[in-house]
Amino acid sequence: MVLAEGVEVDLGPLGRARVTSLLGQGGQGYVFEVRRDTGEPLALKWYKPESATTEQYQEMQQLVEIGSPHRRFLWPLSMARVHSQPSFGYVMHLRDPRYLELSYLLLNADRDGNPLDVSFSSIIELCRQLSYSFLRLHARGLCYRDISFGNVFFDPAGGDVLICDNDNVGIDNGTGRVLGTPYFMAPEVVRDTTYRTLPNTDTDRHSLAVLLFYSLFLGHPLEGKRTDAGVRDAHWLMTHFGTDPLFCMHPTNDDNRPAEIVQQYWEIYPQFLRDLFVQAFVDGMNRPGARVTEGQWIKAMDRLRDGLLACPTCGTTNFWSSGEPDPVCWQDGTSVRPPYLLQVGRRTVAVGPQAAIRSDHLASGVDHPVVLGDLRQHPQAPDRWGLHNASDFAWPVAYPGGQSFVLEPDRTIELVAGARIQIRNATVQVRRPVAGPPGGHA
Repeated sequence: MVLAEGVEVDLGPLGRARVTSLLGQGGQGYVFEVRRDTGEPLALKWYKPESATTEQYQEMQQLVEIGSPHRRFLWPLSMARVHSQPSFGYVMHLRDPRYLELSYLLLNADRDGNPLDVSFSSIIELCRQLSYSFLRLHARGLCYRDISFGNVFFDPAGGDVLICDNDNVGIDNGTGRVLGTPYFMAPEVVRDTTYRTLPNTDTDRHSLAVLLFYSLFLGHPLEGKRTDAGVRDAHWLMTHFGTDPLFCMHPTNDDNRPAEIVQQYWEIYPQFLRDLFVQAFVDGMNRPGARVTEGQWIKAMDRLRDGLLACPTCGTTNFWSSGEPDPVCWQDGTSVRPPYLLQVGRRTVAVGPQAAIRSDHLASGVDHPVVLGDLRQHPQAPDRWGLHNASDFAWPVAYPGGQSFVLEPDRTIELVAGARIQIRNATVQVRRPVAGPPGGHA
């Protein structure tokens, strides 16, 4: 039943609102914009009669009472009723129009067909936020059950994420009616024709890994030469995503190699990231307990960001890592070894124009890292680099010759090997990179 413009909606503890416009519709129902008496606009999901079951109402009411695990979830705020209507719905915050469905990343175009310019830095942020958000969801004893393209939105400019359709979320107790979306469902759910294997945290982790692989490599981890053959029917889906899935970049089986672009991106990223995806889609394919956890993904994204380097000749983004200390640009073959490394605890930051010291270097588990210090190249002498204090507090600095002073906010010091900079409870040590053994990779 489509609600007419101006119809009054009872939002329980949130008071009343009126329908202003229809935003869209799906299989379960309609989404309207409504405006509260306070003037605040909200989104109302209104269920079609066949979806408006007692069970659905109770599940949604439970999610309202539990509350949002994180602000990135467009979470149900309150249940909604309309006088003399048998159906019901719930309200959530409106999605900002700057957020695009994740599938636009693969299309490399926005809603109007204009090309997208999404940086590696934004993609890393997108993957980190996704991982952190699902970590928070799972920590509440909840599982999403239907992680897929259609439910994740991102801001191309910076990688910020919004997670929608949260009426899929359930208590992680092995019950529920939502099995997931084909291509994203864990193999144990796909192949169980009795429908007794239900989504849980482990199946969410498979779906999350699929989403991260798509975001970083622009293809599906289980699609390649082998899946290109045959008709895409129920048997094809069961074979390649249920009973006999094969990771497209399997280290010892190349029967299912993917499109060229996926293989090109695979070579760009460091070995530690590739190893994690092998863990996700080889070790963890049929052993749910071996799947990569959200915490592992967060650490990997932090490590990726710490290693971002721009090629000095063509400007292309590359990645440095301790396992591959002498990288060459994947675009033009130029050496992209960083001039300095900043050691902060267990973390190593490669010095370059995209590098920064952030709040997550000082403490683990930071959700939205803030830049405390950025790196600056000398305009006349490109081999000289400075660390700029972008925080609002002073840093004690000790140079290797015994000289020490305090770096005030908005001031910059020159990097010298052996220098030590104290930022709150963390010591930043400056060193030169050590060359790897002959032959390139360590």
